[in-house]
Amino acid sequence: MSDMINKTSFSYEEILNELKKVLKERYAETDAAWEDFYAFGTGQIILELLAGLGSFTTYSAVANRRESYLTHTVLASSARAIAAPLGYSAYRGNNSGLSIDVHAHALTNIKRLDKIGYYEDDSGVYDILSTQDYTLDPPSSGNSIPSKVEAVIGNLATTSQIFSSHKPQILRYTQEGISDHFYLKLNGKIVPHSEDVIDLIHGKYVCLTNAHGSLDIMAMNDYLAPEHRFQAGYELEVIYIPLKEIVKPQLANTNISIGSLENLQTGLRYQDPDTVEEIQVKAPLRHETGRVIRGRDDYMKRLEQELPNVIDVNARDLDSANLALAYILDSDKDLTDAELTAVRNNIANAANRPMGVKPPELSSGNREQIKLDVQVVLRSSLISTASVVDDVVQSVKPFERKLGKRVDLYDIEDAIRNELHYAKAVRVRITPNPDLSDEELETYQPLNIAWNQYYEFQPRVQLLDTARDFFEETAPPVQPV
Repeated sequence: MSDMINKTSFSYEEILNELKKVLKERYAETDAAWEDFYAFGTGQIILELLAGLGSFTTYSAVANRRESYLTHTVLASSARAIAAPLGYSAYRGNNSGLSIDVHAHALTNIKRLDKIGYYEDDSGVYDILSTQDYTLDPPSSGNSIPSKVEAVIGNLATTSQIFSSHKPQILRYTQEGISDHFYLKLNGKIVPHSEDVIDLIHGKYVCLTNAHGSLDIMAMNDYLAPEHRFQAGYELEVIYIPLKEIVKPQLANTNISIGSLENLQTGLRYQDPDTVEEIQVKAPLRHETGRVIRGRDDYMKRLEQELPNVIDVNARDLDSANLALAYILDSDKDLTDAELTAVRNNIANAANRPMGVKPPELSSGNREQIKLDVQVVLRSSLISTASVVDDVVQSVKPFERKLGKRVDLYDIEDAIRNELHYAKAVRVRITPNPDLSDEELETYQPLNIAWNQYYEFQPRVQLLDTARDFFEETAPPVQPV
């Protein structure tokens, strides 16, 4: 039929008209000229059947060809499959998360995806699983601050494949609904993994989203540590949280088993897997920039990955090509010179920065200690001073240990007032360091911190019977017109 009709004819009507035209031209000069007098005649039906078949075949060829191009595909499976060779693992989504402040009952070691409680609603009962490794210390006289744990809601599931040999290979999993929360076990032992293909030569298993929305796992013994190498018959198990939409978790439905709950907030929201349109944009971007750091946000992310005990990271552009990084660790012990050099080399090796650009400067953040005078008038005399002090300390914590975060005195006073619901009135002022000179006092602005500084507040609480001895009320910041 391809020799009978125009090769550019795609639609049913075009093919049908081409067939009629060919038949009329072929029999025009004979006594047996072709003619079909009835729309439902045998000849017409045969022509329509051929036209329909030709149109469908043409569409199938065009559609199959279209699904081979990322910018034209309409199927999510095609987009995911094309993205993987570009080095982009399509996002598979994640379940709703919780941010938990808890006082542990005892010294508690928590591993990633360990159960720490359960969540129950009309759709069923789900585990609350830790997203990281934690070591929680119980409260003591010297430390009554609760521990913060990030968790996700869902039930663990597993799927596995068997290695056919010790040679480099790809294990293709078909189990759908594997969220971004997962880890790997080789014969029962946890092994490292990554989404960067280059990490195959850095001793990791590489996991990329495949067409099924599951995982393709690449493995190469040549670069794996001896304890992570595989042989024929070894089992590689994926322990994961199946994707489950709980759009807005109700905190009242949450039960924590590792200690007494101090505070509970909704963390990361439920997120759907990448759509076709998102993959069409992200995959080429990842292909172009995946291994090249181009901005301070990229350096900050890599520093957070390199320092698992980091609390906050900030950066500043020194000029158009160079920048400086500052960090805060969750311990008073800073990095040694050797550790600092190693971290700097890891986040800024030649493969991760444009040619000719210097590695960033790296330093620990500078602490700015600020003394606060907090005056409080209570509604009831039954509230103890120690309780008020504890609540004041807790209320200013959101402003502490955040690099470059500036606040106004009004914000601090408002936060304390909201925490002290039993107080009639609250006033706050800053006490300067007595060692400051007169000239230094004239320019003293302790809340005006630099990009690499952070607050540490030292509140001194004074309880008053009435508000008549209050100093002037703190004014809110001027709002722009």
